[in-house]
Amino acid sequence: MATKQSKRARREAAQQASRRRRRIRRAALVVFLLAATGIILFSAGGQQSATALAPDFTLESPTGEEVRLSDYRGQPVAVTFMHTY
Repeated sequence: MATKQSKRARREAAQQASRRRRRIRRAALVVFLLAATGIILFSAGGQQSATALAPDFTLESPTGEEVRLSDYRGQPVAVTFMHTY
């Protein structure tokens, strides 16, 4: 009977080692994907050119004066588009 237990113990140990290796591979894959995503996002974020600017447009303010987007170049601008149904 000692040989059957030892075979079972070896099989269970081998299964645990296999599970451990799978978990390590999954964790390594997740770390790799997160690192790759971060590199892509940070490298793309630093590159701004003239093509990244919003197109200039003119709107009428509630007081009746015309306001152009280009008047606010270099300043943060929040534009809200509202729609009613």
